[in-house]
Amino acid sequence: MTSAIEVLDPTVETLPDHAVVSPRPATLDRVTLGLLANGKENAPELLDMVHEVLADSYEFADVVSVDKGNASRPCPPHILEELAHKCDVVITASGD
Repeated sequence: MTSAIEVLDPTVETLPDHAVVSPRPATLDRVTLGLLANGKENAPELLDMVHEVLADSYEFADVVSVDKGNASRPCPPHILEELAHKCDVVITASGD
């Protein structure tokens, strides 16, 4: 008995012409930075380190740190609404 092995291509296709990509700010100076941890261990610490590195180059108006609490579930709508309302830029991270 033989079995087949399926080989998957991990490369990403380019964005289609109709895709919408959010505009990127010219600088991170004076923006409110959002940090969204996914609920896994070490995600908040990773985001804290990212913030520290970025703070060496940029002066943020404010920083909003949130942990969605459960890595296996989508981010609750109220957290997404808070980040969308308060933040100019959001960085998310997965820990372990």
